[in-house]
Amino acid sequence: MPKKMTWKEMKKNYPNEWLMIVDYETDKSGHITSGIVERHSYDKKSVYSPLSMNKDCAFKYTGESTFPGGWRAHAHYNQV
Repeated sequence: MPKKMTWKEMKKNYPNEWLMIVDYETDKSGHITSGIVERHSYDKKSVYSPLSMNKDCAFKYTGESTFPGGWRAHAHYNQV
């Protein structure tokens, strides 16, 4: 069973990869502080698809952002 990791541990273990994170916790600003990496890959499409889980998940990139405003992430909430 995968173990819960901090965001710092995720970045170290999966450098420059896209992550699908479940059972995550956020700080007051909404930034992910810890969670379980359910899926990871250098290819964003393989992490985003298929989305057949019935649990909340967040997607995040561990590398440097190419966006002017910083890296992006979002959470996906499944309706059970």
